[in-house]
Amino acid sequence: MKAYIKVMHFSGGKSPSEVEATLKDLGFAKVKGTSTFEADVADEVAGTEQLERVHQAFDGMNIAYTPTLGKPSEPIPEQQTSYMDRMTKWRDAGLDVDELSQLLQRDPVRFKSRGIEMMGAQLDRVIIDRERTVREKEVRERAEKAREAVLAAVHKEGGQTFHQLAELSKIDEETLSIMLDDMVKKGKIVARQSGRRVAYVAI
Repeated sequence: MKAYIKVMHFSGGKSPSEVEATLKDLGFAKVKGTSTFEADVADEVAGTEQLERVHQAFDGMNIAYTPTLGKPSEPIPEQQTSYMDRMTKWRDAGLDVDELSQLLQRDPVRFKSRGIEMMGAQLDRVIIDRERTVREKEVRERAEKAREAVLAAVHKEGGQTFHQLAELSKIDEETLSIMLDDMVKKGKIVARQSGRRVAYVAI
C-alpha cells in the first residue's frame, strides 16, 4: 500500500527543495513529472500515522498539500516500458516472440510484416473460437427448448409417441432418443405400450 502527498507551493512558503528534503526524511520519494510524493506503508493504520507525521513536519512551512492513501490525488504517469517488455507481453497473445525478436535485429521490415501475419492468425483463431462458442450456445438453447417442449407434451392425456415428439421438438432422432432415455432414468417420464403404440407419459 502507498501513501501519497500532493504539494502546492506558495511564494512565501518553504522552497520546493526544502519541502522535498523534509519528505525524503519521512520516507517519501517524488514521483517524476508530478508534484506528488509517495511512500510505501504496511497498511491503512501505518499510512495514517505516516501522514500524521507529515502534517506535523509541515507545520509553519506555509504550503498546502493533499494527503491520500492507496490512490494519488492526481494521475501518475505510467513508466515507459522498453520495446522488449512490450514484445514479451505479445507472448501471452500467442505470438512467437523469439522469431520476432530475431527479425527485429536483422530485418525490421520483415519484422513488421511477419508480426502482422502472426497477429492476423491470432485474430482468425479468435473469430473461429467465437463462432464455435456461438454455435455451441445455439445448440444448448435448442436442446433446452426441445426438452421443455417434450416435458409439456408428455403431460397430455395418453402421452406422446416418439414420432410425435420428434416432430414437435424439431431435433434429430438420435438426440431425442438420448433425451428421452435421460428423462426415463431420472424418473420424469415413463414409456407405456398399448398394443403397437408406445407413448411417453409424464410421471
